Parts: sequence; C-alpha cells; structure tokens
Amino acid sequence: MSTISARLAQFRKILVFYGRFLPSFTAIGYHARRLFWPPYAQRLDGQTWLVSGASSGVGQAIALEAERRGARVLAVARNAERLRDLTRTLDRDAEGGAPTGHIEVRAVDLSLKNEVHRLAQSLLQEGVSVDVLVNNVGLMLGRFRQTPEGHETSFATNLLGQYILTETLIQGQGLRRGGAVINMSSGGMYNVPLAIGPMDARDAASYNGVRAYALAKRGQAALVQHWAQVYGVSRDLQFYVMHPGWSDTEGVRTAMPRFRRILKSVLRTPAQGGDTALWLGTVRPRGTNPEGFWLDRAPRSAHAYPHTRHPRNQPAELAQYLQSVSNPQAPGVPTP
Repeated sequence: MSTISARLAQFRKILVFYGRFLPSFTAIGYHARRLFWPPYAQRLDGQTWLVSGASSGVGQAIALEAERRGARVLAVARNAERLRDLTRTLDRDAEGGAPTGHIEVRAVDLSLKNEVHRLAQSLLQEGVSVDVLVNNVGLMLGRFRQTPEGHETSFATNLLGQYILTETLIQGQGLRRGGAVINMSSGGMYNVPLAIGPMDARDAASYNGVRAYALAKRGQAALVQHWAQVYGVSRDLQFYVMHPGWSDTEGVRTAMPRFRRILKSVLRTPAQGGDTALWLGTVRPRGTNPEGFWLDRAPRSAHAYPHTRHPRNQPAELAQYLQSVSNPQAPGVPTP
C-alpha cells in the first residue's frame, strides 16, 4: 500500500471512529440521556468511599461529590500537594454551610506494589469497612517507563495496583457486605481484546502508550467479570466497569492535546464523567451482566468491533497472572 493510500485509510478510520462515538461519548450524549433519568436518593451518610486518583479530574469530582452527600471519603493519590488542595477546597465548602461528610487524604504511589499493599494493610489494621471502592486512577504515557519494581508504569498503575488493592481489601474483610467495586475504564478498550502477553511491556522498542492503556482498560473489564463470579454471591458484593465518556481532565490535556484542542467545546466536565460512578455506588443495581460496560447510568456493550470478542485469554487467567506478580518482593516477569 502506498503512503498516500495508507494515510487515506487512516483518515477514513478516524472519520468512522469519531462519527460513531462522538455523539455518545461527549457532553452531547450526557445531556441527551439525562433528560430521561429518574431521581434517586443521593445521601451517603454513614458510608465510606475509597476513591483512587482523587487529586484531580474525574476522581476528584467523585470524591468531592460523595463527601458533599455525607460520605466519609478516603481520597488516594500520589501527589500530596494536590491532595492538600483538595482539603482546602473542602474547607471553603464547609464555611458555606453545605451539609458534608468527611474526607481523609492518603498520599500513595499506586504504581508501586509495596505502597499499595501498605495502604491496604493500614486500612485493614484501622478497621476500615469500605462501602464503595472506586478504582479510578489511570494514566496514558507517551514513552516507555518502568517502575523500580520492574513493571511498565501504566500497567502497574492502571491494572496491577488496582487488583492488589481490591483483592487485599476483599480477603481482609475490608469491603462491607452489600458494597460495590467500580472500575473506571475507558472507551480505549474497544480497540483491543483481552491479551495478557503484551500488557506488561519490557522495553521501549515495542512500546505503544495508547495500546498499553487500552490493554489495561480491557483488563479492568475482565477483572470485574472475574470478581463478580468469585465474590459476587459469596461476599454479597457488586462489581461494575464503566466509561466516563470523553471528559476534559488533566490526563486528557497532557496525553491527548490534539484530541482536546479539537473537541474541547463538547468534552464532558469531570463531574459529568463521574456521574455514573456516583449513581452506581449509591444505587448498586443488582442482577446486571458483569460484562456490561456502563455509560450514563446504563450498561452498554463491552465490544464495538468483532475482533475483541475473541480474547487470547480468559478473565480467570488474568487474575491468576496478576496474583503471581502481586507480591512486593516479586520482580516483574514476562507475561504469558
């Protein structure tokens, strides 16, 4: 194929992609769908919510709104200064007399297994019972980076750390019966099937940040299926994977500047992106298909293209692999 033909093919692919998803994933879809949403009781008094990636963007919006509705919120992120900014925002809200809950900040690098284990163990030792765990933290990298523990950084942040935190809390009875786990995925997962092998990249030569992000996000969806099967009935827990739509966050501004520049006028706000997480965590709909990919308070298909319906691996295999490398002392090993 000539260079011109290749570019035309790529251009057509982009046009089809945006033509298909732009009306649904942007604020256009959000505003159209919300017209038909019934009201629901929003108070969260007496509940404990743990939100990762809470220092900015969608995670911050979820943490602030859950706190405003009366929840005790454990806001977790790497940047301690931004977490302090979050508490200052809450202080200003409290001065205005708004009914609020309580927020506690925990500075944790969620790409490091050792720090995630330490966070989970400290919560268990403190006797914390989490009603809703929102695995929101995520990042897309433009170049290959590896953690000191030997894992590709976006894989460690977007998937491995979330697996460790969730599993440790479940095993230690740190998630209250009747509670919920919400994985914040992305429409990027629509482009790839579940495939463990390329998830934890080993070198820069074969690294593609967009693909690494998509693979981890597909992995989040697979974990929800696994957890629902293993713990849904036995622990009386609900598991959901959701898509916040295309939201105007710092992550988008940093990782996808051209995308944001073109679509800025129709991108969702972080609060709009986090709305479904708040709804899921409050209502906790039961009897739903764990393969449902939630967007705007309704489950959508987890597949947009036929090739992703034929995974190289199954959810249980992914969980088994993540468990095999979850020990803080275990170095990264080649994925199967």
